[in-house]
Amino acid sequence: MKKTTKDLIDIQEDSMKIEHEETIEMNGLIPLGMPELNDMEWIADMKSQFSQTMDPILRMYNAAMNETTARFEIIKDEFKFRRQRCPIHHIDTRLKSANSILGKLQKKDLDLTLSSACNNIYDIAGVRVVCPYVKDVYLVRDRIEAQDDIHIMEEKDYVATPKRNGYRSLHIIIRIPVYFMNKKQLVPVELQIRTLAMDLWASLEHDIKYKSFNQDYPIDFTSKLYECSKLIYQAESDMEKINNLLED
Repeated sequence: MKKTTKDLIDIQEDSMKIEHEETIEMNGLIPLGMPELNDMEWIADMKSQFSQTMDPILRMYNAAMNETTARFEIIKDEFKFRRQRCPIHHIDTRLKSANSILGKLQKKDLDLTLSSACNNIYDIAGVRVVCPYVKDVYLVRDRIEAQDDIHIMEEKDYVATPKRNGYRSLHIIIRIPVYFMNKKQLVPVELQIRTLAMDLWASLEHDIKYKSFNQDYPIDFTSKLYECSKLIYQAESDMEKINNLLED
């Protein structure tokens, strides 16, 4: 059937809506009275402009981080209400600094612009959920992914397939709706869901890696770290089996 002019306009408007939801619009986030700055290197050279321009953007990501944390707190409250063992032990959050964002753009050889940062770097806001057992990791994942207003962008399962050094965690990039400055934005947040044992190993590995990097050690600790991870995760598996027997 031949499309009318109105039909073509409606299709074009729908296409624009989809495109709008997939990218973060910057114009409405720049403080009033300031030019529409976008070049992050130039902004970084002008410290006052850098702070004023980045502040509302980081506040938007902070709002997305808080909204995501609230979703997990609701899951915790539900299990408390039902008097069931809670699958969430604790929740940590992290918001990248402006300088860290700029450094990551340079490392990835991306355009040093605010638009590039918001639409290419998906871990500006991060939420880490630490669970008692492996089964809880997937339970929490399923609860979050069942929420139909959350868009799943990417999922990497390092629990089932650990990294070469023994690192394990479930990484998910979501877009969560945030109403900020009277505008709806689908803001990306990185989720890391892991067990207490995985979190312990990752914390110790990070400390060792930081020290060896700063002291320029010629030794590669990868294989030793992997052996340590196997011991930790075997103990975790044994304790989960004991817990399963008690819960059955």
